Amino acid sequence: MPRNIGAVLSSRRATLHELQSVYGQEDLHDLLEIIIVDGYNERLKMERGK
Repeated sequence: MPRNIGAVLSSRRATLHELQSVYGQEDLHDLLEIIIVDGYNERLKMERGK
């Protein structure tokens, strides 16, 4: 399984069925960007909490 698809699936942003039938390539990239931004924001929150 491609890493991009695995990242979206494991983050529960979409199901495999949705990626195959509902969302397109641009949607996949948008979902990946959301995952990256969420991770960045979470790291900032953790650092500020120290």
